[in-house]
Amino acid sequence: LDALIRDGRGASDRARAWRRRFADVFNASTNLCYWTERPRNDASKTEEYPGEPRLDNFAATVEWSLAQGLTAKGHPLFWSIPKCIPEWALRHDTATLMKFAEARVRGLVARFRGRIRLWDAVNEPLWEAAPANLARRQWPHIEPIPAMADYIAEVLRWCREEDSDALFLVNDYGLEGGEELAREGSDGSRVTPASQRRRFLELFEALERRGATPDALGLQSHTAGWLPPSAQWAVYDEMARAGRPLHITEFWARLDEAPAACETPEAKRRAQADYTAQYLTCAFGHPAVAAFFFWDFMKDAVEWLGPFSGHEPTPLYEAVRHLIREEWHTRVRTTTDAEGRVAFRGFLGEYAVRRLDAAAPIGRVFRLARETPGEIPVRF
Repeated sequence: LDALIRDGRGASDRARAWRRRFADVFNASTNLCYWTERPRNDASKTEEYPGEPRLDNFAATVEWSLAQGLTAKGHPLFWSIPKCIPEWALRHDTATLMKFAEARVRGLVARFRGRIRLWDAVNEPLWEAAPANLARRQWPHIEPIPAMADYIAEVLRWCREEDSDALFLVNDYGLEGGEELAREGSDGSRVTPASQRRRFLELFEALERRGATPDALGLQSHTAGWLPPSAQWAVYDEMARAGRPLHITEFWARLDEAPAACETPEAKRRAQADYTAQYLTCAFGHPAVAAFFFWDFMKDAVEWLGPFSGHEPTPLYEAVRHLIREEWHTRVRTTTDAEGRVAFRGFLGEYAVRRLDAAAPIGRVFRLARETPGEIPVRF
């Protein structure tokens, strides 16, 4: 959506269709606010010159999300990587760079307080250099846990001083898969998904000792190849030891990773839809997983037929929409017993209950949460 707005197509038919399709499926959105210059690449960049943040497009996507009743998430507040720090900031020493970073983080969180309640506060620290070591970055850069925890604790302190009600994540990738994904780290160590999971848990322990535990642990879920449910579930079991909710933050299932038996584009799309539904269901069922966000979903979910020819939803779109909007919604039509009671089993969330025996239906709203008592009074 940000790209459509920047390209001058925010009011186009395609943008209108994009908005409608997105809101028909999801109840949350990821809104992008990268800290670097816009001309460097085609993405959601926000600070071309020091002290002159350009947040108009970011604000537009947030306000649209809120108008649709979506939870607006911000991504990312701080990412210690050269491509996500302005060149003008990189020219300074580390202390000065972090002062600029503090002004950015505090400014963003304060400006959107009460509207953005969920932030990727720190992005991908397990693979990148701490700010003091950016000049010596060698990917994958394996920082000692204390060096990571020191700067992450500072970022989280800035965040919470500006908005104590929002949730702040540490978000990372490369945590799923096996030994075939091994790499040599900058410290000479053998880096695998398993070793990075261990380091992530150690990082959470170090942050807890500093009194700066993130509110949730973010798993990007950019899986290299398609995971079986057993492997997916095992990752959740392991990472739940951090003692914080798990958020799937950037899931995708690439068409080019479809099984070799899928020889036609149609077969690949069907396999992509089936795998995504399986992955989403497994995450939905795990008690530690509290949120699930896609990345680049609309790219594969909608096929644009041409500038003047409309669009068609793909099997991926239909599969995800069916789960979220149909299978995981509870709809019951019944009659109360002699004492006015109705019993039902339903998914957690917001409910509308309507009395249909009046001249016009009368409605009430209640919420079903984990801590909801067994009986909920609803009065008409």
